[in-house]
Amino acid sequence: MKHLAFSATLFLSLFGSAIGAFAQAQPAERQYLSEVLALTTKKNASYYRTANGKEGELYMGKTFAMDGRLKAEGTYADAALTIEHGRFTFYHPNGKVESQGDYVMGMKAGVWQRFDQWGRPLAEKVYDPEALANIVYTRAQTMPEFPGGEKALVRVIHDKVKAPEGRPFKGQVTASFIVEKSGELTEVKVVDGADEQLGREVVQAIKATSPWTPGEERGVPVRVQVRLPVQF
Repeated sequence: MKHLAFSATLFLSLFGSAIGAFAQAQPAERQYLSEVLALTTKKNASYYRTANGKEGELYMGKTFAMDGRLKAEGTYADAALTIEHGRFTFYHPNGKVESQGDYVMGMKAGVWQRFDQWGRPLAEKVYDPEALANIVYTRAQTMPEFPGGEKALVRVIHDKVKAPEGRPFKGQVTASFIVEKSGELTEVKVVDGADEQLGREVVQAIKATSPWTPGEERGVPVRVQVRLPVQF
């Protein structure tokens, strides 16, 4: 009986090890990508991306054409493989290197080497991520948000706008402002509205709602311009 028990234990151990090895050998879940390498559905995909382990604190990923040819490989700042960060190599369909260089938090940086489909060098491209860092978006993947949401924001503005005694404000004012990466509000101004006093009150009320939750593009905080109509 002891021998049988030992055999059963050994079998379960070997079986468990085999299952574990089999699971590790399975391909990582695929991310399906469009022609411009944006996330899409399998039906509309031109490429797919898979995780490929870690390199220090970075996550490695590979991108393939739907026929299995390697399109790109490099490292990412996040496990979801959405923010390129570190060394990257792109390939021509024939397997030759197309370009090679570094990303900094999703943006190309420094000197990128380029090659034609026969491997001959082309003119290098130089990228300055700092020039892109202060771009103002009008539409980001994740838009800025006032804590509590839009209804709470309008309520706060209405509470803070003080009308002259005996003459309540009526009409609509459209304000424009930038939500900075820190969540602070800058360049607050009225872009549409006939009543100047109402406009001044709305500007002060909006400034008082700072800070907001900043907008994000590919998981990185960005500057976003917001237009806000307020009805009185």
